[in-house]
Amino acid sequence: MKATTLRLRMKAGLLGCAIAVGIAGTALAQPAKTVRVWHTETNPASQKAVAEIIKRFEATRPGVKIEAEALSWNDLEGKIMAALAAGSPPELSHGQPVTCAALLQQKLLLPIDDVVKAIGEANIWEHYKKLCFADGKWYGLVHASGTSLMIYRKDLAKKQGIEPPKTWDDFVKIAEKLTIDENKDGKPEIYGLTMPGDNLFINILVGEMMAANGGKLFDDKNRPLFESKQMLETLDYWKRLAKFMPPGWEGHGYLDTFANLYGQKAAMMYAGFGRGASLIEQYAPENMRNTDTYDVWRKPHGPSGSAPASQVDEETWMLFKGSANPELAKEFLAFFYKDENYVEYIKSVPIQFFPITKSLRNSAEYRDIPMVKRWASWLQVQQEDLDKDQARPTLIIDWEDLTNKPYLLQILGSGVLRDMVLDVAVEGKPAAEAARRGQQRAEQIVRQAGAAKW
Repeated sequence: MKATTLRLRMKAGLLGCAIAVGIAGTALAQPAKTVRVWHTETNPASQKAVAEIIKRFEATRPGVKIEAEALSWNDLEGKIMAALAAGSPPELSHGQPVTCAALLQQKLLLPIDDVVKAIGEANIWEHYKKLCFADGKWYGLVHASGTSLMIYRKDLAKKQGIEPPKTWDDFVKIAEKLTIDENKDGKPEIYGLTMPGDNLFINILVGEMMAANGGKLFDDKNRPLFESKQMLETLDYWKRLAKFMPPGWEGHGYLDTFANLYGQKAAMMYAGFGRGASLIEQYAPENMRNTDTYDVWRKPHGPSGSAPASQVDEETWMLFKGSANPELAKEFLAFFYKDENYVEYIKSVPIQFFPITKSLRNSAEYRDIPMVKRWASWLQVQQEDLDKDQARPTLIIDWEDLTNKPYLLQILGSGVLRDMVLDVAVEGKPAAEAARRGQQRAEQIVRQAGAAKW
């Protein structure tokens, strides 16, 4: 009897152990809660910084996994739309301000006020409070910002006694002077100017040129102003500049234009950004990796304008409705902006990334970043654009455009502005003809968006 009882107890004990082990094994096998994060920083230094911040965060939150994916600017919007259509958006993604505004109007975003509270609203520079803010709530938060720059060969300009341009006419003359054909064979060794010909950057440039020429892209009733005097002057400006750009410029992307600059094939770059300082330090001849060779000007204004204008690269973090773990995503974002983490991200592209927080911008750790010291003049021009409120996101002329014109995302993706520019600058068509065609296409886009009020 005792032996039987003992055997039964042993079986029960073993069964209990088996159940306990099974429960523990099940707990261990539970998949981690995943937060998907899409960002636009494809350069290795930024990806490394993001990975390090993720590693630190995951160490504080066992059972949570952050999956980060770096996407190019040209791929991001399409992937966001596809994910939303499929009902499987990431928790967090970068997006251009026009993207954030459009998705906000479609009620596809969640507020991130908890993140702002963790950072401290008073700790965020005023400029960044103008983006994706509605009904007293934050729906977007800029990851970092940098304005577009006119980068030029300072050594060549100094040699020819060239002064900074104030007007478009000034700049065209400078582009002509800096187009250098030393052996007189009709093929310049150095072209005066390089600009990207892809859709995104032509949209960026047309928007800032129209702002610098006193123009607008749409009126108060959302009717396109593509046949306006300011637009015709802008298209003519492209035509005049194209004479001094490398053949095939319309097929050049952003990195190609930097290769033209540091490869000494072009003397100026109209759509430069601070991240170019890193490329110059990496690829230019060693004796040219400095502001004595490559410096920046504030951009000129057009004949109908009176002040410079630049585009500001300041993609916002967006939190999507329908994502699996939005609360964890907010925790991660608050962790990202802590000074000790955020500074690692800023250091990855320090001349492009202005911190959005006052605490970091004013810190000794930020000011002592070696590149910040080496390329201080590049940062000063960007700071001036921001301080004078002369920098705007892509296609935004007035800040109200972000909330009043949600169809700008469709305009951006349509290629209508790029087609207008190439019709004039490459195909040689009259500006009025290109503008008329663009006007018709843009009107149709606005009508399809249900925004036509004329």
